Amino acid sequence: MATELTEQDVEQIQKSFKRCREGTADSIIELRRTHDTALIAPIVRGIVWRYVAEDARHVVEEAKPETPLAALGIDSLMMLEVVLDVQDALDVVIEDSDLRQMHTIGDVIEFLIQHYAKTHPAA
Repeated sequence: MATELTEQDVEQIQKSFKRCREGTADSIIELRRTHDTALIAPIVRGIVWRYVAEDARHVVEEAKPETPLAALGIDSLMMLEVVLDVQDALDVVIEDSDLRQMHTIGDVIEFLIQHYAKTHPAA
């Protein structure tokens, strides 16, 4: 079931995620419209890309599902910022206890796909 977004909704998403990797805001808009969970992986990578050092962004681009989060250069403060952005982008709440279970980029994406599907039944 598609969700209608207002022009204001679209503008807010574009403004909030403009510093993320190109295409991230468009993926968020499309996810909200279609609930296609295949968009979650590029959204997560686009948000993480925003927070890592410019010279380390290629690591995010090349990360495989088994790549440890530590290898992406994410410290605890960055992780908090990433989580806040992901929660905003996906309209979900992530508990601290859930975060402790995530060690790789694949763990994060798989958790978010499952969590999104549970919290957005139209997905």
